[in-house]
Amino acid sequence: MGLFMFKYEFTAKFIAKVLAVSLLIVLLLSFYFIKSNKEIVYVDSVKLFDGFVMTKEMKKVGEKEFNSRKAVLDNLYATLQNPETSEAVKAQLMQEFVRGKEEFHQFEQAFISEESSKIWKRIKSYSSEFSKDKDYKLIIGSDSQSNVLFADDEIDVTDDLLIYLNKKYEGLN
Repeated sequence: MGLFMFKYEFTAKFIAKVLAVSLLIVLLLSFYFIKSNKEIVYVDSVKLFDGFVMTKEMKKVGEKEFNSRKAVLDNLYATLQNPETSEAVKAQLMQEFVRGKEEFHQFEQAFISEESSKIWKRIKSYSSEFSKDKDYKLIIGSDSQSNVLFADDEIDVTDDLLIYLNKKYEGLN
């Protein structure tokens, strides 16, 4: 009977050790899986928007149009400042200048709003595809207003998404 007890104690210790090692392996694998399975990630929205090729292209288009419209206003202003311009002409030019300046500001606001909307629509569309490719369930956008108070750099996918967006936009992806 003493021999049977020894085998029983040895088996119980062995089982306890196997269970402890198994539990440790399961915990380590779970930790690794949770750590490597980043379903929720974040991006720096400002960096993403500013780094997107479409944004840079629209900015160039906008600057060209703004400069063209501003040149017209500058010419009107220069004519207004010319001492040789008659008072009657100055009065008419002043009305044109004021109207042109208002139209310029309206155009500027409309352009920025419309183009930003188009750019964000494209970013969201590409981000959706990016999320599916990477098996992300949620991408949180953070901006300079700090909607995200803290995020580990490990879950920051801004650069990856920016590369994806630009390749997709340029037809390379």
